[in-house]
Amino acid sequence: MIRVLLLAFTFLISSVAEAATLVVYSSAPASLARQLAAAFEKKTGDQVELYTASTGKVMARLAAEAARPHADVVILADWTAGLALAKDDMVFPYHPAALATLLRKPLQLAGPFLPLGADTVSIVMNTQALPKGATLPDDWFALTAPEWRDRLTMPNPLLSGTASDFVLAFVDEYGAKAWQYFSALKANGCIWPGTNHASLQPVEMGERSGMVAAVGHTALLAKLAGNSLELIHPKSGMLLIPRPIMIMKSAANRPLAEQFVDFTLSKDGQELVAKSLLLPARKDVTPDSVWPNLDKLHFLPVHWDAIASQRTSVLARFRKEILGQ
Repeated sequence: MIRVLLLAFTFLISSVAEAATLVVYSSAPASLARQLAAAFEKKTGDQVELYTASTGKVMARLAAEAARPHADVVILADWTAGLALAKDDMVFPYHPAALATLLRKPLQLAGPFLPLGADTVSIVMNTQALPKGATLPDDWFALTAPEWRDRLTMPNPLLSGTASDFVLAFVDEYGAKAWQYFSALKANGCIWPGTNHASLQPVEMGERSGMVAAVGHTALLAKLAGNSLELIHPKSGMLLIPRPIMIMKSAANRPLAEQFVDFTLSKDGQELVAKSLLLPARKDVTPDSVWPNLDKLHFLPVHWDAIASQRTSVLARFRKEILGQ
């Protein structure tokens, strides 16, 4: 009997010792990060230590921990933030061709990491909170009209990854006209409450009519919850932003990190991405039916490497001239 108990105890200790822990920082929807972590734990028997926050907070935490890195895998909401980490030599190159060939065409991007999925940035309006006599706007530039005075919000690009990529892409596309646009929004009473969620709240409640640079999945979730929201696809082009998943050079268990990336790009992982109302990266996984046909939408062209090189200077100018900080 004692021998049996000793064998059982030895097996238990061995099992615990073999289970590894993966540290994942994620600015994907917190619910999606939890679902991916739970599914991966169930599949592998390993543990996932998860930290979820906005892109700005994740980037700040990575910077604070630079001397003693903790994260093995990082998921962000915007592509340029991932490129910034790669430029700082913090990313281990993992871009296997077997996974890259499965991606949707707009997401087949070169680089040391892969996209987990993507999201759109457009305009969202509360159809029950429009100014008297106003009709829904059809483009970004329509939002500077007097009828939208004190009626708009926009996420702070210093906190929101998708908003930062929107600002970078908009400046790259329109140059001085983009800065005139942001200044006109400010003069027209637009506010920047914080993250996407914080910016959408006043619109959901009817305190404001609409949101500039609204991230798609958040607005769609709010709409499905019964809010009178309408996504507007600007005629001059909306933005499609890939969400990078990357392995850090400091990863303590690189094979396990690679296994996690592989899982997120598997059909099972991508089905979880689709259920979260993000656009799955894999072309053989169908987006949720709430999404319109992407082939019929007009997207702004984005030169990711070029705008990533301007990230620091553009956001610093936005902070000073638009946010007044």
